Amino acid sequence: MTEIHRVGATLLSAGDDASGDQRHLNIIFVHGLGGHPRGTWTHRRSTSTTGRNEDSGSRTKSFFGLKKSKKERNNQEQTSTAILADVFWPEEYLVPDLPHARIWTYGYNADVIGGFFQANNQNSVSQHGRDLAIKLDREIDNEDPIVFVVHSLGGIIVKDALHRSETICKRTKLIIFLGTPHRGSAYAGWGQIASNLASLILQDSNKRLIQTLEVNGEVLDNIHEEFKTILGKYAIKVHSFQEAKGISGMKGLDSMVVDKFSSKLDLAREQETVETIDANHTDMARCSSRNDTRYRQICGVLKQFIRTGLSNGETNLADTTDRSSSAKLFILPFSQDDNFIGREEILGELDLGGQQAAPRKHRRYALVGLGGVGKSQIAIEHAYRVREHNPQTAVFWIHASTKIRFEQAYQEMADRLELPGRDDPKVNVLRLVYNWLSTEANGQWLIVLDNVDDGTVLLGGNDGARGVLSHEQAPDLQPPLETFLPQSRNGSILITSRNSMAATNLVDTFGKLISVEPMEEADSIELFKTKIPRDKSSESDLKELAQALEGIPLAITHAAAYIRSRPRITVSVYLRLFRESEVNQANLLENNEMKDLRRDHSIRHAVITTWQISFDQIQRTKTEAADLLAFMSMFDRQGIPEWLLLNHVDQLQFEDAIALLIGFSLVREQAGGRAFEMHRLVQLSTRRWVQLSRQLERRRSEAIKVMARLFPSGDYETWSDCQILLPHAREIISYRVTDHQDLLGLASVNTRLGWFYNLKGNHKRAVPTLQEAIVVREKELGHSHPDTLTSVSNLALVLERQGRYAEAESMNRRALGGREKELGPNHPDTLTSRQGRYTEAESMNRRALEGREKELRPRHPDTLTSVNNLALVLESQGRYTEAESMNRRALEGSEKELGPSHPDTLTSVSNLALVLERQGRYTEAESMNRRALEGREKELGPNHPDTLTSVSNLALVLRRQGRYTEAESIGRRELKGNL
Repeated sequence: MTEIHRVGATLLSAGDDASGDQRHLNIIFVHGLGGHPRGTWTHRRSTSTTGRNEDSGSRTKSFFGLKKSKKERNNQEQTSTAILADVFWPEEYLVPDLPHARIWTYGYNADVIGGFFQANNQNSVSQHGRDLAIKLDREIDNEDPIVFVVHSLGGIIVKDALHRSETICKRTKLIIFLGTPHRGSAYAGWGQIASNLASLILQDSNKRLIQTLEVNGEVLDNIHEEFKTILGKYAIKVHSFQEAKGISGMKGLDSMVVDKFSSKLDLAREQETVETIDANHTDMARCSSRNDTRYRQICGVLKQFIRTGLSNGETNLADTTDRSSSAKLFILPFSQDDNFIGREEILGELDLGGQQAAPRKHRRYALVGLGGVGKSQIAIEHAYRVREHNPQTAVFWIHASTKIRFEQAYQEMADRLELPGRDDPKVNVLRLVYNWLSTEANGQWLIVLDNVDDGTVLLGGNDGARGVLSHEQAPDLQPPLETFLPQSRNGSILITSRNSMAATNLVDTFGKLISVEPMEEADSIELFKTKIPRDKSSESDLKELAQALEGIPLAITHAAAYIRSRPRITVSVYLRLFRESEVNQANLLENNEMKDLRRDHSIRHAVITTWQISFDQIQRTKTEAADLLAFMSMFDRQGIPEWLLLNHVDQLQFEDAIALLIGFSLVREQAGGRAFEMHRLVQLSTRRWVQLSRQLERRRSEAIKVMARLFPSGDYETWSDCQILLPHAREIISYRVTDHQDLLGLASVNTRLGWFYNLKGNHKRAVPTLQEAIVVREKELGHSHPDTLTSVSNLALVLERQGRYAEAESMNRRALGGREKELGPNHPDTLTSRQGRYTEAESMNRRALEGREKELRPRHPDTLTSVNNLALVLESQGRYTEAESMNRRALEGSEKELGPSHPDTLTSVSNLALVLERQGRYTEAESMNRRALEGREKELGPNHPDTLTSVSNLALVLRRQGRYTEAESIGRRELKGNL
């Protein structure tokens, strides 16, 4: 038995039986965190209590400290009849079975867990990777190819070592991964995977340790991305074994330590084989015999590789093997989404490369839409469909958010294509790649330009375009990067962008822009179902949450990850929390714990942060547009009229600003461009952005001032404008402010809004709205201020309409007393207050009428109101002839001044009908009542209190005429309207 070095490489076999055959191979075993170069690969068969037959380098406890239950121990004691030697299968079985190979086991200090995932730590994965690269270069004293067999986190160390040593990259032919977590998954992020591994190593992982493991998941993501590039460049084969069984106490899907998504790279089939081992995470590395299924699987992969891989040549440089051609022409940093939902209509508009036989022209398409709406995911799906439709089409993915990322992508393309001169510092690599793409003999290609949000990155701008890859060129001589995008007919370009202007400039006449809208409700629900365990949701809850998030895929994915990661949170609980307040919504959608691995590492932000990046870009590009967006967010999100916004900026500034907001899909046009709307979550994000910028109070103040200036009086002539502004006024009056002018502005809006409610017959809303205005004005202006008295007077009229006469009289007396003192006895507002006092009804109304005739004019609407009021007093005294005369005067004046359909005119019609009915002139009364009813139905609606009064009056006249059937029918309508 070989003595195992705890640290470094130990040779188990020299391959002496190869009989001079030069097809030698190094097979190197690397254990994981908490493992051992012998113990990880040893099957424990001894159940005797007298001891274990282990070498001095082994530990006495089982790998990862996994305890066996008392029942398991008892069963073993009952069935054990002899002391059996433990099986270190790489030495006992693999050495004789693979005589042409050298078998090595590599060890490192894997017992210190705390710093493993940190970027700079002596026990970090990066340090272990660096040590492995150095030791292999020094201790593997031959030039033969290398195969790695790695368990768990040992695979990450090997990936990091490859990144650090080109020599090892060139020699490595195959890597067999056993339960290696390559990436976090939808069911378990890096923090949870680390916690599971720590739980295996330690009997009880403490909170501090788990937090340490969570913090640096980005290190692993970077290693993962770099490794995929290495695989393509050096054509390294991968065989990924996944655990089939879970371990009790592990968090995640089916209690797996590393779930099926995390334990595979999702490479093309010719580059990665994925297979399941029927064991848990620990036991998958332990084989009990040659007949053990696990051994047959692992040894079978190695034998097949020796039989086929070595016989095809030992070099894995990309230009000497056809099997890497597909990989080198397919650069896409994301795997295909097995659960991709919907979007078929958009995908149907994209060209799959059907022109390959006879290309006609260069094609460009742009997916344009709101951040987080799913543009990149559609692009990923399209790229894989292009590859499936035409495997010979080269696909290149470029993250084009910055010049540096674009240039790095072209450098990677040059490396993968192995373009001559790419390593020469005097050569412009951008031009090299451009020339290759422009050569039709190289075949068809698709470039995906992802995240082209800043048009100046590719098209150039005031900052110029830097050519960092051509070291000796002057930066100001480098042309815009767009000039390195060929327009050759053998290629097509797919762009994703939030900025429609940038996309339009790049697409030009070569294709079209495709708008990406939020998902349909049914697709949103299906997307949720792929990401949330069934026991955490119901169909109805999913539907409501999908509606609340309004089909934004990033918001759906984010919400699902939050629900999944918290055992106590179900869809129902999340929905309740989300609806509780806008603060809750912001906190839930701003949580940055969850990372979406299907997005570029530079933009794995929460929903709100994603949009705030757009806001910041707009702020830098055009301050007026950012100001307009902040201003719009203060109102209701829908039906924001253009004329409301134009009171904030001038026309030219507005047109430029709104165009930019529409171009970023943050705002949409409604009603033929005369009104605008914004997505609910965009509004929430904008408000949060304004708050973080310490501008919330100022923006609210601006909105209040504009609304106080524009909200109309509430009179009939202004109803259409009132209706348009109603949702925005309601939003404004919900603000809690302390500034004196803001409070007065809200009181002004409330007074006019309350009067509008009153005239529309909505007395339940009118009363509290006017009361709120009175409270504020009393506090800020005083009890006798004219504005305060206006609110008091309006409230009195509403109370009167509700039949609350005592309260109405009290309010009217207060208004009258205050106005006589502050404004004088003949002021129009004083006269308005007088008409409401019915104790001295006739004399007061005549005084009010005389005052208005003198101060205003005989046919002024307020004068005619006094005429109507006096007529009602005369009618109540039985003086019908005088009352009829007054009513006819009021009607004639209203028809001329206001029009035949004005609500005040219809009031005069109704009053005249009442006087005619009192005189027994039922036919005339019926005619007048029908006119009043028809007019009120049209102008006020069928259920307005005044309309129902006309219904009642008409029913009364019909009964007076003995037409009881008709009267009963009309009466039923009145009853139904009052319910």
